[in-house]
Amino acid sequence: MRLIVQGEGSLELPVRLLNLLAQQGAVVTGAAITLIDGDYRVEVDACAKRAELIAEKARAMVLVDSVELSGA
Repeated sequence: MRLIVQGEGSLELPVRLLNLLAQQGAVVTGAAITLIDGDYRVEVDACAKRAELIAEKARAMVLVDSVELSGA
């Protein structure tokens, strides 16, 4: 799966996102974090059985503006 999350430029965002993936047993195979105009764009490639659940939980995070999920 590929998860693309955009949100506030807080250092907590990528850490919380990776924690969420770990809690759901996802194996991260690649990640990229980009700071654009004070906001983060986090792209994560992972193997996960609960991709839809991970995307929903990411959308519920206060720091998150948008979530895209592909390859689920």
